[in-house]
Amino acid sequence: MKKLSDQRRNSGMFHWKKIEENAASSEQNLFIGGRWSDASHAAYFDDRDPTTGRLIARIADAAPDDIDRAISAAAVAQPDWEDMSPTDRASVFYRAAELFTERRDDFVQALIAETGSTFGKAMYECSLIPVALREAAGLTTREIGEILPSNVRGRINRTMRRPRGVIGVISPWNFPLYLSMRGFVYALALGNTIVLKPSEDSPVSGGLLLAHLLSDAGFPPGVFNVVTTSREGASRVGAAFVNDRRVAGISFTGSTKVGQQLSAECARRFKPIMLELGGKNSILILEDANLDHAVDLAFFGAFLHQGQICMSTDRVIVAKPIFDEFTDKLVEKVQKFAPCQPQVPHSVIGPIINDRQLQRIVTLVDEARAAGAIICCGGQAQPPFYHPTVLTGVTTDMRIWHEEIFGPVTCVIPADNAEHAIELANDSDYGLTAAIVTNDTLAGELLAERINAGMVHVNAPTVHDEPHCPFSGIGASGGGGKWGPKGAIEAFTVQRWISTQRRKAALPF
Repeated sequence: MKKLSDQRRNSGMFHWKKIEENAASSEQNLFIGGRWSDASHAAYFDDRDPTTGRLIARIADAAPDDIDRAISAAAVAQPDWEDMSPTDRASVFYRAAELFTERRDDFVQALIAETGSTFGKAMYECSLIPVALREAAGLTTREIGEILPSNVRGRINRTMRRPRGVIGVISPWNFPLYLSMRGFVYALALGNTIVLKPSEDSPVSGGLLLAHLLSDAGFPPGVFNVVTTSREGASRVGAAFVNDRRVAGISFTGSTKVGQQLSAECARRFKPIMLELGGKNSILILEDANLDHAVDLAFFGAFLHQGQICMSTDRVIVAKPIFDEFTDKLVEKVQKFAPCQPQVPHSVIGPIINDRQLQRIVTLVDEARAAGAIICCGGQAQPPFYHPTVLTGVTTDMRIWHEEIFGPVTCVIPADNAEHAIELANDSDYGLTAAIVTNDTLAGELLAERINAGMVHVNAPTVHDEPHCPFSGIGASGGGGKWGPKGAIEAFTVQRWISTQRRKAALPF
């Protein structure tokens, strides 16, 4: 049996500085059934700082047996968690929100070191966590049933909802803390239990910190479990979530390619899946827009977190009469921001998450340049950075027009008029978010209704999220429901119709 000190190796409050100072010997384990444990085959993978390449920690690489243990723990814990009173369930969410506020700096430093988040981006991400936890607490007492009339005399119809059971959650590396939280927090509040697989690029900030937080807040053992894997092992978790009958549904945020694969496999097994995938998002700058404000909105949407956000502004569609002036102003602003270490307090453009993604950005831009696109600024890599880039002359036959860039690159495109701008914005398989900048807000709202996107923001950037609002995409950007408290009721509970004949009724034979 392990010594008590070994059992508590990862327990208690998470201290980020302690991890950093002891990176070479720091082994971060799986969190299953309320306990920290090694992977069954004692394998680990390296978690490295994308800016410097230094080792942050060695992370347990879960084997199939470990995934099975996590699902079993969640399945065993689910009935009692569902049976807990709404007040008691809510109390641990409120406690988690309080603890998070106390520990926020640890989370900020982890996001900076593990994902290359700048300080501002990390603070923005952390600001969403207590809000989401408190929204989830309120969901425990939300109405989840109805009384319906009946055409049969003496009969009453009612509907009720029960949690699905165990939910498998897979989250990405770009906003790992919030997107992990969003992936499970409402399902958890509704009485489901969770097995979370964070990205191999952000296992600490996207998973293990949350296990410390929820455990210390008083969530019962088995209600929330975290299994980490290397990149090579990630498919094992997806396969287990799809194939294991104890997993009642999947919550996935990530690439469109992986989302398509999981969705197809789930369809074969009639298993529900919530998807939030990529985006090819546009901001429309109308002729009457305030140019300086429009530049600020486009810059924020395109370059926050180096453009590594599903909501990032890949296309800036500008009315022709103001196209040249707008482009000059945007380029002037972009040139003020050189890439730098994310630890620098005023850093805006940090590193690209890994060499694979950096090379993909290089290839997309180089292909566009070779096909005739004009690089107004940037257009070069300085590993691990890519200089913020503005392109013009991009045409619809270029790959960069159709594919999500996921880097600090945006394309500025002229539009003949508002109709043409809508046509350009809708020329995409994706449909996540969009924005419109205009002094005529009513006209902006009317145009917003015609953009094929799950979310459209007038006089605001494409990058925006509020935990209580219905976050969703269409087309290649996802589906299967809407993120947020109201959508979670539909996605993570099962509705049943129960009718009762209170007075004897005559039958036809």
